[in-house]
Amino acid sequence: MGINLFVLFLIVFSIIITNLNFEQTQERIQYTNIPLVTFEGSILYELNEQKVTRIINSSQALNYKNRDELYDATILLRNKNERADYISAEYILKKNNLYKLYQNALIDIRSDNNATLMSDYIELDQNNNIIITKNEFDLKFNNNKLYGNNLYFNLNREIMRAENIHFMLKLNKENKWSIF
Repeated sequence: MGINLFVLFLIVFSIIITNLNFEQTQERIQYTNIPLVTFEGSILYELNEQKVTRIINSSQALNYKNRDELYDATILLRNKNERADYISAEYILKKNNLYKLYQNALIDIRSDNNATLMSDYIELDQNNNIIITKNEFDLKFNNNKLYGNNLYFNLNREIMRAENIHFMLKLNKENKWSIF
């Protein structure tokens, strides 16, 4: 009697198990921090119909979905006056048209202003032509030198703000102080 119940139980259990669909649920691992493209020792040329607009030289370039990372990079940008502006740093993070430069950052603008900025950290908003640094900086602007920290520099309107500044103004031809 007990054996008959056990055999009946096994038959019913096996019929139920074979009719059930067990779906194997696999966790999908999303790798959100993996670069889409990686270049070692790269030189990138951006072209339009007439000329080369940008040259990017870096020891390593990582292209993510929403940002670009460059190591030991130099970026040459053509401006409106057909001159070249330089951006250089040991690490550059670019999101949209906002550049964040880390370690030995240098921005050399050779348009009408002739400005050279050096610091350990610089933010450059290329859409609005605004440069911000919260560290100590050295700025050479129209042959004048400015040292300090916490710089805000609007290139379009030529407005500067900084803290703890020291400046050296160069005399012009009439031996008058030139003010920038």
